[in-house]
Amino acid sequence: MSTVPALRGPAVPDIRLTWGHVVASELRRLRTLGSTWWFTAILVLLVALVGTFPAIGVAVHALDGPPDEAGPLGGGLGGIQAAGILVAAFGVLAASAEYATGMVAATFTAVPRRSTVVVARAAAVGAVVLLPSLVLTFGTFGTVRVLLGPAGAALPLTTEVAIALSGAAVGLAVLAMLGVAAGWLLRSTAGGITAVVVLVHMLPAVGLILPAAVADRVLPWLPGNALGAIMAPGHVQGMPPAWASLAALVAYVAAALALAAAVVRRRDV
Repeated sequence: MSTVPALRGPAVPDIRLTWGHVVASELRRLRTLGSTWWFTAILVLLVALVGTFPAIGVAVHALDGPPDEAGPLGGGLGGIQAAGILVAAFGVLAASAEYATGMVAATFTAVPRRSTVVVARAAAVGAVVLLPSLVLTFGTFGTVRVLLGPAGAALPLTTEVAIALSGAAVGLAVLAMLGVAAGWLLRSTAGGITAVVVLVHMLPAVGLILPAAVADRVLPWLPGNALGAIMAPGHVQGMPPAWASLAALVAYVAAALALAAAVVRRRDV
């Protein structure tokens, strides 16, 4: 008796959904969104234009000289606070927009492990913000240095200045990732932006109602103050070292994303 060999179709490659695949997919998604490029353009305007504005005034002799508060950075980080709100909004929108369009169900169908999506999106948003921010902070400082040179302002690129410029870029990435966590948690763009602004800019007001001894221990570790510490050229009196402030910010991001992942896993969508 003869046997007929079983027919076999083409081999299906074993494609495993790894962490790297998810992050790469999130990066591609961000590159295809028009809002990403709009946010980038506005970020350039805020950091570069606002940061160089006083120096331009000195260069065209509209100002007598660099203001005293410009310090060793020459005022090059003058637009960072406004840029922080912008990147926080970008991070919130990266998570909340899918709830508004209903695409979140398709995302979780493609990647069933929801915690992976939460963390991967935060990593992608952080990378998209960090890289141009590094270019902008150092580029703005270099431009300010050139503009103020003829006015006799010496702005050497010391280690402390380099750390402050890098810290400003890292701080923007931290705010963006906190925004992603807030977007996942609240599923609302307005609510997420408000939450980040309250956390960073309004929470330090609790020092007004705390005993002085407690406030001295608590306030330096709040997100807004920790961000200020890593953006300062040199040690800030009453604040922990920049590396300790950075560690605190990493802990805040990790805790926010862990909470967001736990909440998202328990939701129906």
